[in-house]
Order: sequence, then structure tokens, then C-alpha cells
Amino acid sequence: MAWDSKRSYPPGAVKKVTVMATEGQLWAWEAERGKHGMSSVGAFLAWAGDLYIALHRAWEDAVQEHEDALEGPGGAERRRREREGES
Repeated sequence: MAWDSKRSYPPGAVKKVTVMATEGQLWAWEAERGKHGMSSVGAFLAWAGDLYIALHRAWEDAVQEHEDALEGPGGAERRRREREGES
């Protein structure tokens, strides 16, 4: 609900981004914005983007850790060089 929304942007946020959306996307983003108590759809999209980046980095770290566990530290880098034909 709008009356209990809290500020959703970080204090240093000064840039605006234009996003094109379908009616369905806009409806879904608006619904999620409300569920999370965010002040705007833009705030929800910024939060969702930041969440994606954090999850992707965590996934990359987990893959690296897994590859290192299989082949020892640097195993992933060695395999990358081998694939690219480097010595």
C-alpha cells in the first residue's frame, strides 16, 4: 500500500534509467513492488537487478570453488588456457 511504503533508493542514487515494458511486465512489477513495500516500480527493478548481480556472483564463486575442488587451485584457469590453445 502506498501509505506504508518506505524509501527504496540508496542515498547516492542519482541516475535515471528508461525501461520499456509490456503491459504484463508492468502489471507484474507493480504487484511485486507492492509486496516488497517499495515506493516505485523503478525501485523494485533496481533491487531486482542488484539481487541478480549478487546471485550471479555467488554462483560464479560456487562454480570456481567446485572446479578448484576437482582440480586444485587454479584448475579452472588451466582448463580455460587449454581450451584457448595457450601454453
